[in-house]
Amino acid sequence: MRTRIVVFSLAAAALAGCGADDGGEDDVAGPTWYRDVAPLLAEHCMGCHRGGGVAPFSMETYDVAAAVAPMMLEAVEAGVMPPWDAASSDECAPRHAWKDDARLTAAETQLLRDWIAAGTPAGKAADVPAPPDLALAGVTHSVTPSVPYVTTGDRDEFICYLLDPGISRLSWMTGLEVVPGNERVVHHVVVMGYMPPPVLNAAAGGTPVGQPFPCNGGVVTMPDTFLMGVWTPGSQPFETPADIGLPVPAGALVLVQMHYHPGGATTNDPDASTVNLRLQTTRPIHTYTIGAAGNAAAAPQLQPGPDDRDVPEFRIPAGATDHVETMRFPLSGLADGRFRLFAAYPHMHYLGVELSVQVEHPRPDGGVDTECLVNVPRWNFDWQRTYQYDAPIADLPSIGNGDTIVVRCSYDNTLANPFVRRALEELGLQEPVEVLLGEESLDEMCLGMFGVLVEPAP
Repeated sequence: MRTRIVVFSLAAAALAGCGADDGGEDDVAGPTWYRDVAPLLAEHCMGCHRGGGVAPFSMETYDVAAAVAPMMLEAVEAGVMPPWDAASSDECAPRHAWKDDARLTAAETQLLRDWIAAGTPAGKAADVPAPPDLALAGVTHSVTPSVPYVTTGDRDEFICYLLDPGISRLSWMTGLEVVPGNERVVHHVVVMGYMPPPVLNAAAGGTPVGQPFPCNGGVVTMPDTFLMGVWTPGSQPFETPADIGLPVPAGALVLVQMHYHPGGATTNDPDASTVNLRLQTTRPIHTYTIGAAGNAAAAPQLQPGPDDRDVPEFRIPAGATDHVETMRFPLSGLADGRFRLFAAYPHMHYLGVELSVQVEHPRPDGGVDTECLVNVPRWNFDWQRTYQYDAPIADLPSIGNGDTIVVRCSYDNTLANPFVRRALEELGLQEPVEVLLGEESLDEMCLGMFGVLVEPAP
C-alpha cells in the first residue's frame, strides 16, 4: 500500500546549526534542545521519526529538529502530529482518557513555542534519549506464509493464508502485531483464529498451510472462527495488560485475510506479511472477545438519510459534502449482566471525515442516558489504531441487553477532501463518483469495533 504520511517540510534546512552549542556549560535559562526538547521528541515523535522508522526523516539530531521546528509546532497546534485521531467534541466526549496518548500536553506545546521563540538553542551537548521501540515485546509465536503473493496490480484482491503457529496447549493472547511484507499494496489485514481446522477448499483436497488462496468477503463470519485482531494503516501492535487475554485453544490455526490494493500501479514485488503473537499459558483474571457495530446496509439498523431515494440506503453521492450515515443497533440476547469495554477501534475508508460511537442506556423512568464510547472528529485514513481506555476495570464503559449502540459517520465526497483526490488518482479519474458500502478500498465503511470483557460486571 502506498501510505502517505503527513510530514514536515525540510525547506527550512538553512536554519540548521542556528544556536549550536560548543559543548560548554549549559547556562541557557529557557528550554534547550539537549536538556528539554530532545527528551520531549524522543517520547512523542522519534518512534516514527528515527533512522529506519516509518517517517521519511529522523528527528534524532539537533540540526534537523531545529530546521523543521516552526512547521513541527504548526502541526502540533493543528492536531496533525503526533497522529492521534480519537478526541472529544461537544457532541461526543468519552468520560475516560486513552492509554499511551501520544499527543503533547499544553505545557509541552508551550515548551516548543518557548524554544522556537528563543532561537532554538542547542544547549550543553548530551546524549539524546533512545526512541521507544514500537515492535511487540515478548513475541512467543510468529507465522509467515511459505509462499508469497504477487498482486495483479490493477484491482483489489482478497487473499487468505492458513498458518500454523504450533499452539500445543490452551493459551491466552496478550499481544498481536502484523508486519506487512509489502506496505505499498497491503490495505488491511484481518487475523482470525480457527478451531477446529477447516477444510477451505474441498475440491482441491484442502488448502495447504502457508499457501495463498482467494477469499473475497465473509471471512469474519466463517464457522468455528474467532477474531484475533486487524491491521490497518497506522496501526501499532495491540497489547493488553497481563490480567486481560484472548483465549486461543490448543491446536488453533491462524487464518490471515490480506486485502491488497495496488491502486492501479503494477508491482511485481511479492508480499509475505508476518503475524507475531504474544501468548501466555497462565489464565488471566479477565478474558475478552472482539465485538463490532456498524456497516449496516439497510433498515432497520441503517437510519434514513438526506440522500436516500426510496428507502434507507448506504450511498454517498458524487459531490456530497457533510454526508451522514447513522446506524442503530439494539442489544438483546446477551448473557445476563453488563459487559465492560476496554478498547475501541473506529474504522472508515478514504471518504471519511468524522466518526462517533455512542451507547444509549435506558432508565427506569423511560428516559435514556447516552454515553460516548469513541469519537474521531477528524478522520485520517493513514493513522488508524486501537484505543484503550485509561481507567480501572471497574469503571470501564459497559453494555448490556436493552442498550442501543449508535454509530454515526460523516463523509466528504468532493475534491476538497485530499483522500478523495488520492482515490481518484488511483482510479485514473478526474471527478468524484458515487460510493457504496463495501470491503474494497474505494468503497466505504462505518464501523466501531470493541474489546469486550467476557466476564460480566459484578
